[in-house]
Amino acid sequence: MKITGPKVISELRQKLQFDVGRHLYGVLGTYAELATFEQTSLAHAQDPQARRFPQAINANRELLARIGDEDLRRLVRDEARRPRTIRRRLGQELDNLLVELLQGHRFLILKQLELLFAYGLDLSVFRTRASNQNHILLLLPGERRGDYVILFQEADPRFQRSIPPNLIADNHLWELKDG
Repeated sequence: MKITGPKVISELRQKLQFDVGRHLYGVLGTYAELATFEQTSLAHAQDPQARRFPQAINANRELLARIGDEDLRRLVRDEARRPRTIRRRLGQELDNLLVELLQGHRFLILKQLELLFAYGLDLSVFRTRASNQNHILLLLPGERRGDYVILFQEADPRFQRSIPPNLIADNHLWELKDG
């Protein structure tokens, strides 16, 4: 069922009150819907303690920034020969990034996750890091199709991806509708 941005914020605020358990959330929509949600609903949202929600972090940009220019050139040059090495390196950088961002902050919002899917990174790191007092919200360009979540639904079908079925609990995943 699709819901409005304010309804997503309302449900999310309720879930932010709990510190025990898994706290990985997702918001689905087109790129345009996600941008509007971020600029309107998220920009004005407050947590249960009346603090502003954090700004969404561009995961692609943060991951690339963690790899030095020379290292990045080498990885790109060697990509065709060593895809597993790149996947392993990006996966480690993603885990390190999450650990660092969650230090001192209990709520994290991530957007622009294309690199993770382009390189087939293990997404279970989000479930691992989004536990107990840590909460992570992913802004995902996608839609529900039956029991599946299809990402990049606006792209050519060969570029579409799906998220693992049990990555985000059904009651922690919201699909945006206009209004």
